[in-house]
Amino acid sequence: MRKASPLIVVLVAACSPAAPADHVGRPTPAPISSPALPAPAASPSPSAGPSASAPPPSSTATTRERLAVPNFPDSYVVVPPPRSSPYPLVVVTHGAGGRPEPHCDHYDEMVAGRAFILCTAGRPIGKHLPEEERGYFYDGHHELGREVIAAIEAAKAQYGSRLDATGAIFAGYSQGASMGLLFLHEKKENAALFSRAIFVEGGSADWNVALSERMRAVGLTRVAIVCGQKSCKDSADQSKVWMKRGGLELRLDYAPGAGHTYGGAVAPLVEAAFAWLIEEDPRFVRK
Repeated sequence: MRKASPLIVVLVAACSPAAPADHVGRPTPAPISSPALPAPAASPSPSAGPSASAPPPSSTATTRERLAVPNFPDSYVVVPPPRSSPYPLVVVTHGAGGRPEPHCDHYDEMVAGRAFILCTAGRPIGKHLPEEERGYFYDGHHELGREVIAAIEAAKAQYGSRLDATGAIFAGYSQGASMGLLFLHEKKENAALFSRAIFVEGGSADWNVALSERMRAVGLTRVAIVCGQKSCKDSADQSKVWMKRGGLELRLDYAPGAGHTYGGAVAPLVEAAFAWLIEEDPRFVRK
């Protein structure tokens, strides 16, 4: 397994759990909670007339919830607004030392209320710290895979017919990308959960023709790799030969000198790559 210096995602070798850093800065996460009853509506001011009424909610407005996942810390979910047809699923994994909330927030800006976004947590680092100050990491790709599968099943149970979990999109950053790729390669059943994948500063190596063919055969047909470091780009240049030979559609983007991050100059490349991933998926069309 390849290892790289710590640092958001969703690409070069996996960050080491021993030296975690998920460098998108660690913003204070927005308050979230488990699904709960809505708060009672405030009584209108006696002077409030029709002109003072609140505007209707945006059709793209999303909410955040914690999702209980058996045997793992809670996942963080961005929930899209109600609609008659089910929403697709985007599964997001972060880098070592990171947290799920900033990554979910980052993808929420791109998805804009067109899908459920499920961000897994991993295992906590620094348990003596308050929860909101802890980092998280994935204890190997087997563990990451078990958590991803458990989180998807929990989301299906929680959201029912609102969620179409088939042909999900996998979005990994750093350790979450490198170990995520190993999870997808491990069994064809794992890859079959997804139809598209994006790897940011990780997951650019460990490709070959046979694995690419197997991914395509089970329905994972389109892959984007986004790099901010030359080492990531060099690995991706080698991998793209095998990936294309295996029949995968591939997009490779590189921000020279941007470094190990999903922010800065890498961010617009991730946005463009994600738009390319979903451009032929009718489930992402607003209804």
